Amino acid sequence: MLDHDYLPDNISLEKFQEILDRYNSLIESISSTKSAKPGQKTLAELDQFRYYDAVALFHSEKTKHPMRLDDVKILVDWKLRHGKFRPTLMKLVSSNDDAVVESIIQEAIEEYRANSDVAKALDKITKLKGIGPATASLLLSVHDPSRVIFFSDEAFYWICCGGQKSPIKYNAKEYAELSSAAQALVKRLGVDATDVEKVAYVLMKEGAPETTSVGGKTASTSEVKSEQSDLLIKRAKRKTISNSVDNTDSDPIPLTERFAKIKRNIIAGHEKAVADSWYRLLSQLRKEADRIAAVGSDIIPTIDYFDIHDAAKVAAFRDAVQRRGVAIVRKVVPSNVALSWMEETQEYLRHNPPTKGFPKRDPQLYEMFWGPGQVRARADSRILEVQRFAMNLWHSSNETALVSSNHPVTYADRIRIRKPGDTSLAAGPHVDNGSVERWEPDGYGRAGTYAKIFHGLWEEYDPWDSSTRLGVTSDLYNGAGSCSMFRMFQGWLSLSSIAPGSGSLHLCPMLQLTTAYLLLRPFFSPRFKSGPNFLHENNWNLHVAQNSVIQGAVPGCIQELSEALHPHLRLDKTMVPIPRVEPGDYVLWHPDAVHAVDRAHQGLADASVLYVPACPLTQTNALYLARQRKAFLLGHPAPDFESGAKAERDHLGRPGVQDVNDAGGEEGLRSMGLLPWDEKKVAAGGGVMAAVERELLRQANGILFPDRFDLGYRRGAKRL
Repeated sequence: MLDHDYLPDNISLEKFQEILDRYNSLIESISSTKSAKPGQKTLAELDQFRYYDAVALFHSEKTKHPMRLDDVKILVDWKLRHGKFRPTLMKLVSSNDDAVVESIIQEAIEEYRANSDVAKALDKITKLKGIGPATASLLLSVHDPSRVIFFSDEAFYWICCGGQKSPIKYNAKEYAELSSAAQALVKRLGVDATDVEKVAYVLMKEGAPETTSVGGKTASTSEVKSEQSDLLIKRAKRKTISNSVDNTDSDPIPLTERFAKIKRNIIAGHEKAVADSWYRLLSQLRKEADRIAAVGSDIIPTIDYFDIHDAAKVAAFRDAVQRRGVAIVRKVVPSNVALSWMEETQEYLRHNPPTKGFPKRDPQLYEMFWGPGQVRARADSRILEVQRFAMNLWHSSNETALVSSNHPVTYADRIRIRKPGDTSLAAGPHVDNGSVERWEPDGYGRAGTYAKIFHGLWEEYDPWDSSTRLGVTSDLYNGAGSCSMFRMFQGWLSLSSIAPGSGSLHLCPMLQLTTAYLLLRPFFSPRFKSGPNFLHENNWNLHVAQNSVIQGAVPGCIQELSEALHPHLRLDKTMVPIPRVEPGDYVLWHPDAVHAVDRAHQGLADASVLYVPACPLTQTNALYLARQRKAFLLGHPAPDFESGAKAERDHLGRPGVQDVNDAGGEEGLRSMGLLPWDEKKVAAGGGVMAAVERELLRQANGILFPDRFDLGYRRGAKRL
C-alpha cells in the first residue's frame, strides 16, 4: 500500500515532480527487457509517439492531418505494450474502415473543441469497432493532453482506488469518476493530465521512493540520482495567479539532442553580443507593444489602388509597410467584379458537388484550385500590377541574384468561404514557411537569412533583402501546408465584406522585432518564472549550456507562438485585427509576419477570400511553375496540395488556357507559365541589373519551354 503522502489528495508538487522524473528511466528499463519483434517499434519508441509525436500532430486546432487508422493502431499498440495485453483488441481495431475511422474521430474532435464535452466525444469514438471508453480516452488525450487523462489501469488504481488494485469495468461511469478526480489534481498542482498518468504508472509499477540522507537532510533516492546526472526531462507546468503575465500554457516539447548542438553552433563566438542584443530587443519591444496597444488597427498601412503611382503617398506607405510587414490595398478590383468571381465560384461548386473541403461535414476551405473566379483573379492585370508594386518594396543586396519582382508568377492556392458561427477554421498566432528550419543550417541557414540576428546585430537585419531568401529550404520535413515557392507576400483577396471578428485576419505589426525575438527566444530563460518582474531584462539569462527546446517549433509543423512561450511579444495586446475589408480589397503580409485568424466567425454573412500570394520570378519558382502548369492543364491539385483529394479533372466549367488569356492577356499567360517572357523587353539602360533580369528570363524560358529555348550557356558567354 502506498504511503499516505503519495496518495492523490495528499501528494505535494515536489513529490509529484520527483515521481514524474522517474518515468522516462522506467520506460527505458521496461523497453530494454521486453525486446520488440522484427519490424515492431520498441516500447520506448511507442512512448515517444504517444506523448510527443502524436501530440505534435494532433494537439493544435490546426492539425497536420486528421487522425487515421494507422495512427490509431500505433496508439493501441502502445496501450497494449504499456499496460495489459489483450490479444484480440488489435485485430478488432484493424477491422475498421480507414475512412470511417477518420470521419468519426474528426467529427468527435470538432464537437469536443466546440463544447469541451469529454463524455460526448468518447461516446462518438466508441462507435468504432474494438474501441471502448479506455481506448477512446487515449485517442482524445493526444488531442488535448493537458485536460484529458487516459483511462489506464494504473491511473484508476491510484486515483480512484487509493493506490490499490481493484476490479475495473472500463465503462463510461468509471471514466467519469477518474476524469473528475484527475481534473481536481491537475488544478491543485498545476500539472497536465498526461503528467498524472505518468506519475500513476510509476507509483503502481515501482511504489513510492525510498529515502536516504544527503548532507544531513532526508532525500529520495531519485533526488540523489538527479544530483549525479543532468537529465533533460520536461517539467510539470506551474500555474500562477499573477497580474503580470499569463504563463499557464504547457512547456514546449523538447526536440532531439541534435537541436541543442545546432543552437550552440549558431551563436558560437557571439554569445556576449547575442546576450547584449537580447536586452536591447526587450527594451524596444516594450515600447513598440505599448504603441500598438494604443493605436490598434489604425497602425495597419493602407493605400488605395488608384494612389499606387502617387509618389508622395507611396513613400509614406512604403516606410510603414517595411516597418509593419503588412499592407492593405483598397479597391484593386471593383467590388462588382470581385462579387462576380464569388458567384462564379459558387456556381462551379454547385455543378461539381464532389469537391472536397474542410471540415468534411460542412466544407468551408475547399480543395479547389482551378475555379473560374480563382483563375480570373490570378490573371487579372490589376492584381498583377499590385503584386509588382508590393514586391518592389523588396530589394537585393546581391546585385547578381537571380530574382525579379517585375515578373510576378502565380501560386495556385485554395478558396475559403467561412460561414457565420464557424470555429473550425480558427488559427492562433503563427508564422508559415517552416518552423525549426529557421535555426537549421540546411534550412534558412543555407542562405544566411538571419545571420545578423544570430550574431547579436538584430538592428542590422533586413527582412526585405530577397537575395538572402533564394537559397532557403523552408520545408526539410515535408510538412503539411508547406509552400515550395518563394512568396514575397502571403495574401488574401477579399470576395465579401469582412469586419473584425467576422472570420478576419489578425497580425502582429512589428516585423523586425518579432522576427528577432522569435529567433533569440530559445537561447534565453527566466530566473524566476512568475511575479511582477517576470518580463524585466534582469530576469532573463542566456543559457550556459543550450538545451534542445525551440519554443513553438516542431519538425513538419508551422511555427506557433503563444503568450506563455513568447511573453515579451504581449500577443494579447499586439495581435491586432485588420480593418474592415470590402470585395476587391487585397491584404498582403510578409512571409515572416506573425498572424492569426478569428477564433469564431461572429458576423452574419459568409467571409470569403481567395488566397493569392505575390511571388517573384526565380529559378526555383520557375521550376515549381512548370509542375503547376501541368496540374492546371490536367485539372489536378496544385503540386503542394497533392493529398489524395479528388481532382478537378472532370469538373464542369473548369477554365482552360483561353480563359486565362481572356482574363489577363499575355501578362496573365506568362504568370501561369503558359507563354514565354520576352528577354528583349527588359528595361533599357543596360547595367548589371538589366543583364541579370535578362539572364533570369532566359533561364525561366528554358525551364518552362525546353523545346523552344536552349537552357545551356552559349560558348564564350559570361556567367553572372
